[in-house]
Amino acid sequence: MIVLVGKKSGSVEVGPALGELDEAELVRRCKAGERAAHDELYRRFRRQVAANLFRVLGDRHEIEDLVQEVFVIAFRGLASFRHEARLGTWLYRVCVNVALGRIRSRTRRPPPLSVSDLESAAHGAALADRPESPERALERRDDVARVYRALDRLAPKKRMVLYLHEIEGRDLKEIAYLVDANAVTVRTRLFYARREFYRALVEDGGPTPAQVGGDGAAGGAGPRTARGDDAGDDGDDGDGRGGPR
Repeated sequence: MIVLVGKKSGSVEVGPALGELDEAELVRRCKAGERAAHDELYRRFRRQVAANLFRVLGDRHEIEDLVQEVFVIAFRGLASFRHEARLGTWLYRVCVNVALGRIRSRTRRPPPLSVSDLESAAHGAALADRPESPERALERRDDVARVYRALDRLAPKKRMVLYLHEIEGRDLKEIAYLVDANAVTVRTRLFYARREFYRALVEDGGPTPAQVGGDGAAGGAGPRTARGDDAGDDGDDGDGRGGPR
């Protein structure tokens, strides 16, 4: 079910099909309250939003509800969207906020993650052309479950920056935008997140930082900051203030 926010426009503009509209025009029509434009924005970005949420959370059970939450927030916040970032990046920022809220609200560990779920979300149908042995599939399943168990032991904000940097491959500036923090705070959180992640991984029987080439995961000089270890804590230090811009 699609949840939409906004009033239906009293008039219909004649022009290109909605599927052919560029991003700026689509946003303009959404801001004008066109129901069809809302439907088109949802259609364009729904799969991307669902995949983003799944990769961050590692849990498919509530993805549909969280997708709806992302779009409700997005439609309400479109009036403040100023095209300072691409619409997809702006929506990702909403995803990050929703995912952080879900991580904080968890009262139990999610069920084991299936290999097929992770591969379909992360790599798409292309992996279907690369069959693997049952033994390798079992190893991959165990590896995925171990990674998410280690991630579950991190504070939400540390988990998020670690995921965005190490798995998504995003740079510090982009992560700072997505989590609404400055780059120094992101760098500090990333340092402590790596260290705690590898410690959790080793305690769970995983490889050591040296075996996987982790830098700064188990020790070494920390990032330059005046706040020390507290700079990477899980307290509310302003990362979630306000809505996406």
